[in-house]
Amino acid sequence: MVFMRKKTIVAIGDSFTYLCNHLDETGFRLREGYLRRVKRGLPFPCRIINLGINGGTTKDFLNVTIPVGDYYLILLGTNDWTQGVPLGSHRDYLFRIRGTILGNLGVLVSHIKSVSPTGKILLCNPVERSDFTSLNDPYNYAKGSYDPIDGVKLETIAEGILKEAQESGVFNVDTHGQAGFSCYNAVKFRRCVIDGESIDLPYPNYTQIPYDPECGVYPYPSDAIDMTYDGLHPSDKGSQALANVILEAFTNLLDY
Repeated sequence: MVFMRKKTIVAIGDSFTYLCNHLDETGFRLREGYLRRVKRGLPFPCRIINLGINGGTTKDFLNVTIPVGDYYLILLGTNDWTQGVPLGSHRDYLFRIRGTILGNLGVLVSHIKSVSPTGKILLCNPVERSDFTSLNDPYNYAKGSYDPIDGVKLETIAEGILKEAQESGVFNVDTHGQAGFSCYNAVKFRRCVIDGESIDLPYPNYTQIPYDPECGVYPYPSDAIDMTYDGLHPSDKGSQALANVILEAFTNLLDY
């Protein structure tokens, strides 16, 4: 019998990653996060170290202690975009210039390589999102990726991260282009209150209706769940879509 050494995957990300180990914070709308789905689908035994930070940005990982691992899975960028962090340039990445998304990623990648020179890095990019309202706080709200921030679309951030991964030799995972998230399928509808009456509107109709956190109606009941359960965070369906893309990337990486 041939025994395979258990590999270590270090997952670096924001709430998408963090919630994989905190299903209770999803109200158990999420039954299994994308990381466990990836682990189950891999052709080798592994353990996953989850470094996800709820609300995390690339800046949050500049001073995080990186553990030794065989594979590093990075999924960041959506919170940088909402906070107006500029994408930056290839020069930022190359010279590890902090303060931009690409520059911060360059620093992070250099930290990983210093800890684990033979570790393989898989760099994902952020997926599209709808209007988000937290299950636990109606005042925690953000508009969807259909609305640019400081003139920049989330798609531009995703494309920039993918291009940098391709140019810098880091293994790229195009979760944005391949996982299938869009403003149309993030949720099936948003429950809006118009003149005191609750009305379920699909995208893009609901974008014309201002959200009122004091209306007493949560905009995404369970039957609104599609790729996300709250307009932003992956549902079981969305988590499986992410896992499928990442598993395909692992297959390509193992054959590389």
